Amino acid sequence: MTSQQDTPRDRPGGRLASHPLAAGLLSGLILWTAFPPLEWSWLAWVALVPLFWLAVQPRGRKLFYLSAWLGGLAFWLPAVQWLRLTDDTAWLAWLAMATFLSLWWPTFLGLCRVAVFRLRVPLMMAAPIIWVGLEYFRAHVLTGFPWYYLGHSQYRFLPLIQIADTTSALGVSFLVALVNACVVDLITLPLLYATPRGPRLRPRQAVGIAIAGGLVLAAVGYGSVRIASSSFRDGPRVALLQTNFEQRYKMGAEPELIRESIGRLVEKAAAGTPRPDLIVWPETAYPYRFIMVDPAVPADEMKRQVAAVAGARSVESWLDFRRWNDEVLHGLADATGVAMLVGTTAHEHTPTRMNKYNSAILFEPHAASVHAYHKIHLVPFGEYIPFFQSMPWLRALTPYGDDYIPTLTFGQDATIIPFGPYRLAVGICFEDTVPHVIRRFFAEANGPEPDVLVNMSNDGWFHESEELDMHLAVSVFRAVEHRVPLVRAVNTGISALVDGNGRIRESLGRGIEGVLSVAVPLDDRSSAFTALGDWLGLSCLAVAIGLVPMGLMKRLRQPRPSSSPDSRPTGA
Repeated sequence: MTSQQDTPRDRPGGRLASHPLAAGLLSGLILWTAFPPLEWSWLAWVALVPLFWLAVQPRGRKLFYLSAWLGGLAFWLPAVQWLRLTDDTAWLAWLAMATFLSLWWPTFLGLCRVAVFRLRVPLMMAAPIIWVGLEYFRAHVLTGFPWYYLGHSQYRFLPLIQIADTTSALGVSFLVALVNACVVDLITLPLLYATPRGPRLRPRQAVGIAIAGGLVLAAVGYGSVRIASSSFRDGPRVALLQTNFEQRYKMGAEPELIRESIGRLVEKAAAGTPRPDLIVWPETAYPYRFIMVDPAVPADEMKRQVAAVAGARSVESWLDFRRWNDEVLHGLADATGVAMLVGTTAHEHTPTRMNKYNSAILFEPHAASVHAYHKIHLVPFGEYIPFFQSMPWLRALTPYGDDYIPTLTFGQDATIIPFGPYRLAVGICFEDTVPHVIRRFFAEANGPEPDVLVNMSNDGWFHESEELDMHLAVSVFRAVEHRVPLVRAVNTGISALVDGNGRIRESLGRGIEGVLSVAVPLDDRSSAFTALGDWLGLSCLAVAIGLVPMGLMKRLRQPRPSSSPDSRPTGA
């Protein structure tokens, strides 16, 4: 009597076994739909099932890695397509970045297969740890790109994302990856199996469901309690200016057009009822250079520095230009009676060099001095060219013409700007998307921590694409991580107020000019993330890296396989 064996198609996951290349592609495409512009966020909980399924299949390894890389491309190409909108020549930068980011997927698969096959670690333990470890690494390698975490897809799921005050957004990523791994376990080994006495429960699978479900429910329960217990007090009233200039105007010879638009918005904001305490401009909204001069700069050095930045212009003419800028900006604050936080390019003349910063400068009515923050986390190719001296061809990856080379100076300090009884932490451009940068304002605070996070940005580069939505989605987690409100003034949008629970209370739409006047709700709660930093991401990365030597040691200890055709090795 013979028994009929299942064909590969009849087994759980059998159809994917017949088409392994489809697994990675399917994961990439489904995961993309969980983020803006579609925001089908629930799909993130199952999007990685096909990719994770590859991690537990014993054969077809080379094809699996190709599948994972194609899946990475299927996700990253549409996810960062907005990069190509910055310039007619930006297609190369878009393709290069998508290709580089897609390499994380086969890297994940390789580490996961080492854990599953060589070290016998359950997928439900290995997958979320490795995925989160690589997300953390991606946020730091080179200059970092901490966008499109799995957790970011859940930014509107307020009860869930409250755990970010302890684990950062990576904690949400961990839970989403855990559920995906649990689904794979149930596909490869169903919860119930047939016996002559009827269906029976597999204890291992039941435990897996209990762990995944229990952790998600615990996170949601924690978040519900944190939201219910939140209590806000009145903070400053802030008017957020939203200009609507495409980048070609900001880069072109249109400074007076921009200044007139800003002046109109400032007047509108100052005339608002109730009257604002502070007006926040977008990034580099002031179209002229703000000039700062150290009195100790020698005359010859000053002449050399002015020649480098202004050509044949005399030092006297340059200093006259400085005085005119001071009069314009101080004059606006004096005339309106409202403090202004201005986004501008600042030139700082020191005795040894001239620094050129992307800056936020606070002008208060009838005050001669100013407070300034200079951006500390510059955007490669947009604000500086890494390795330019040794590889000048990298200039081709910038969104500028041949007549301009981005050479901004890195700010050194996470300077908190004092404003009356409040303390402002200002993230410029994409700084509000980088968790370890924003945390510096709290970790390095000389005195009380910031009360308000401010983001001034210029998203006019991206032509009202989904980049605007994604930028806002990522910034929401900074408010939760530190339990502080966030206000955003953004050219072309999306300007917004986010409270300490991550709730977007008010916002202006994309592609419009306007003023968003908001009462900022201050939050007195403390945060474990502020004190501990990204402990979860660092721990997961350490475990993921440790898998490599552990896997090699395990392999060296294994006896050599027989030359028999039936004894070919399986797994990683």
